[in-house]
Amino acid sequence: MPVNLLEFPDRETASEAAAEWLADSIRHSLEHQDRSGIVVSGGTTPGPCFDRLSAIPLEWSRVTVIPSDERWVPGDHPDSNERLIRSRLLVNRAQPGHLLPLYREGVEPGAALSLIKQDLLALGAPACCALLGMGEDGHFASLFPDFDRLQQALDPGYSEPCLAVRTASSPHVRISLSLAALLETERTLLLIFGAAKRKVIDAAAAGNTTFPIESLITHLAAPLTVFWAP
Repeated sequence: MPVNLLEFPDRETASEAAAEWLADSIRHSLEHQDRSGIVVSGGTTPGPCFDRLSAIPLEWSRVTVIPSDERWVPGDHPDSNERLIRSRLLVNRAQPGHLLPLYREGVEPGAALSLIKQDLLALGAPACCALLGMGEDGHFASLFPDFDRLQQALDPGYSEPCLAVRTASSPHVRISLSLAALLETERTLLLIFGAAKRKVIDAAAAGNTTFPIESLITHLAAPLTVFWAP
């Protein structure tokens, strides 16, 4: 399936547009249900988008933020996506929002999967939207090419919403939402920057690659929306 790719002149403009896109999704969702959820990625790319989104007036007390993935480190660790979300998204107007953390203190990663699943089910409805990122190796969330259970993680019929991920490319064990879980979101936006990532998404959209992102493109019910800037 082709992607819906929108080009922006710079990263600031793309990040602002992504924030507005997410805000529109949240508003629409809250018009039709009591609570809403959004999935967001970590890393360096979404920070400016979070800054913008946190300043937009929404009924944040009715919104739960779900990380797409998380390193198995405490929430105050510099490498934690939870720390990023708490410090740059759940602030300002968004401070009343809620976080569904993936890291669970005192629990082994494998044992945490059932706890996370219960919490996801307790939300009562799929997330209204997802903001994902992508690496130059084509990974999204923490579904890396060298993950030994990648085929299972990218199976749209997989019954579990998350997996523990161990790869040689990451110093930390990670928890990642599965493709099946991400496919349940109503709208999905991929925010990427730079020429290298543009080449990856163009190749994946054309098909016949080994990039994990191609599975997301293939199995989404509608074309993947991509915001790109140099």
